[in-house]
Amino acid sequence: MSTNSNQQNGGPDEAVISYQQLRMFIGLLGLCLSLMLFLTTFLLNDQSPFKVSISHYYYSFGHIIFVGTLCIMGGLFGTYRGKRKYENLVSNLCGVLAILVAAFPTKFEGYGGNMYICIENENYKGWFSYVHYASAGLLFALFSVYCFAFFPKTDEKPETPEEILKKKSRDIYYRICGWGIVLSVICIGILAILHISEDTVSSSVFLTYSTLIFETTSLFFFSTSWLLKSSSTWKLTVPFFR
Repeated sequence: MSTNSNQQNGGPDEAVISYQQLRMFIGLLGLCLSLMLFLTTFLLNDQSPFKVSISHYYYSFGHIIFVGTLCIMGGLFGTYRGKRKYENLVSNLCGVLAILVAAFPTKFEGYGGNMYICIENENYKGWFSYVHYASAGLLFALFSVYCFAFFPKTDEKPETPEEILKKKSRDIYYRICGWGIVLSVICIGILAILHISEDTVSSSVFLTYSTLIFETTSLFFFSTSWLLKSSSTWKLTVPFFR
């Protein structure tokens, strides 16, 4: 009777597939965010499709994509239920932080190109930027926690030499992603603390878009780790992680 009931209601196999798909959706959103923002502003003839940071797309033609993607990710994290201790707490916190990043925009200062959303100075509170930066920084930090603490663990223990090798390869990539996120955030912080002069920044393409570059690398490491984890079942194969 229990077998029939499982088959009628989807059973544990369907739950596993949904769990894997949830990870895949989170990974795809993170992977496509920067590209979608750039393409939107470029196709809508924004004078400056590249902004100084991903957060500055809040004021651009990509406003809906920026806010919408973060809110969707917030909802996905809120529904994500990990199997490890504290993983539910971390995922719920990630959901809240993603929505806070979307709800409290960064400062307009440094924005270039066409404007879609305008916030009057009297309506923009100084503490908005503090909430935004703190939420974004903590969000990226928690992304690295998944790579270091949660993703390397699995319920299915590798048995064959091929499975053991695959597990080691995945664990190495998770660590690479974790350190990639951490180093990207550190680089953003260091460049912000240095207070490089505007003349120096404007004369260097790298310094001008350094925040955008390192935010994109952080999202790349975050998203690819989630996409890899979405196919963590040993029966599935992923190129380079066979």
